Amino acid sequence: MNPLPIPTQTPKALRWLEVRHAENDRVRCALLSNIDGHRNLIELESFARAMGLEADALERLRREGFIDLAD
Repeated sequence: MNPLPIPTQTPKALRWLEVRHAENDRVRCALLSNIDGHRNLIELESFARAMGLEADALERLRREGFIDLAD
């Protein structure tokens, strides 16, 4: 059985959070802050939905280079 992917923040995400671009996007910042290398994809997708984000919120973060998906 393969474990679920565990997303991690990239250096780009860490820089983005440090310079506070997130002040204009608090919900996205909260989601990105919860990507800690411990929560799996399902947990984070559930968190994103609970925050009212679109279904592809994590995929968009991956495409933009903010997260990596470890296998």
